[in-house]
Amino acid sequence: MASWDDNNRLEVLRNSALLPTADRPLERQLLEVIPNDVQHVMIGEASHGTEEFYKTRAELTRLLIKERGFNAVVVEADFPDAFRVGMYVRGLSADGSAEEALADFTRFPTWMWRNTVVTEFVEWLRCHNAGLPPDQHYARSVGFAGMDVYSLHASGKRH
Repeated sequence: MASWDDNNRLEVLRNSALLPTADRPLERQLLEVIPNDVQHVMIGEASHGTEEFYKTRAELTRLLIKERGFNAVVVEADFPDAFRVGMYVRGLSADGSAEEALADFTRFPTWMWRNTVVTEFVEWLRCHNAGLPPDQHYARSVGFAGMDVYSLHASGKRH
């Protein structure tokens, strides 16, 4: 890959861009450029609230779980709010749906987590975990956690 300098930025971007096609979606191409031996992948987005970023992030995460055996999803969210979702995806809560499990996300902006893409991903994650053989559930189930601590006291109660 060419080095990045003022004279060749456009060339570097053109040569590095991933262009989705019908037979090679963007998520598949992203997975292919991630080395097989990595244990952590950080997935961001250029702006909060853009549905296309949310969909790409959710699908890439599904691929990492299904094809690479990843077993944790850590999100930019408050710990106690995500804790409830984590319990739900592992079948350890009384919540009857992903929408219910996401109900603790009440801080602005609620739409970051309480949207259709995230709701569908949380339901998929619960189904994925529920479909694991009982003897492998503990070792292979995928967790969901928040890495932010906006509410220190509530976070301490949910340890």
